[in-house]
Amino acid sequence: MPKPFVFNDENQANSYGFRILTAGISLKRFKNNPVMLDQHYNSTSAVLGLWENMTVDKTLLLGEPVFDVEDEAALRISGKVERNIIKSCSMGITFKREDLKIIGEELIMTKCELYECSIVAVPSNANSIRLYADGGELLKDEDVKQLCLSLQPEEIQEIELNLENDMKKITLTLAVLTALSFDKATPEVDVDAVEAAVLKLSNDNATLTAKLLTLENEKEKAQELAIETMVSLAITAGKIPATKKADFVALAVANFELAKSTLEGIPTKVTLAGGIVPVVPGAVASVDEFEKLSHEAKLSFKATNPEGYKKLFNL
Repeated sequence: MPKPFVFNDENQANSYGFRILTAGISLKRFKNNPVMLDQHYNSTSAVLGLWENMTVDKTLLLGEPVFDVEDEAALRISGKVERNIIKSCSMGITFKREDLKIIGEELIMTKCELYECSIVAVPSNANSIRLYADGGELLKDEDVKQLCLSLQPEEIQEIELNLENDMKKITLTLAVLTALSFDKATPEVDVDAVEAAVLKLSNDNATLTAKLLTLENEKEKAQELAIETMVSLAITAGKIPATKKADFVALAVANFELAKSTLEGIPTKVTLAGGIVPVVPGAVASVDEFEKLSHEAKLSFKATNPEGYKKLFNL
């Protein structure tokens, strides 16, 4: 069994100085073509194989390599991986500028899309990446660095200090004393204490904001899964043709309850012999198949297809 590679660790900043939230990495495009390249070289001759079993383990995004051993170059690199000589990979991602933002004092990419992932010999750090524009064009290092610099906050207005005071104290307002948890009866506070309190407040804000963004991304993925399950089950039941899938997915994105009630109102198509709903690949036709689903998929199936759930467990 191949050892999984770490695609992303959201606790580590990359060579450009920003972190990527693992929950914000979309795999939708990548799953259709999970290509493994050699050093990000976009050529058919540089395709080493595929990635499979993509999983999220807390803050890590992991994937297992499947090398094309019929290819001489891929076989050679596969051997180096098996012998633990090469153990690094590097993501290639596309992103929107507005999803790279300052949170607290950190530069964080909250959302992106995995474009490809390459086997690399010596990444710039443990979490090397390549950034692509929306059209698939590889961005130059200078362009990325310039973008990161442009997002840095403007200099915060300096608090006027009492330079004649050797103790380097400043007088704070009641509101600031309260916000920084200082004694309201003592408005004069050491500068170092103020800086430490502001830094702690900033770090706490960054942590909470990152958690909120993670929850929002997880909610968005759960909604996508619920929509996909609901529409696929409708196709399986013969309620709508597969050609209408995109239309109903778009409707569910705009108004989930309307799409749900519309699909529930369409009668199930049955066969002439026994009234059995035709089963297609990917449908939940047995308890065993249901148990193989993820926790989120089980909840989605139960919510979007209550009758099917009852029949499955003879309720």
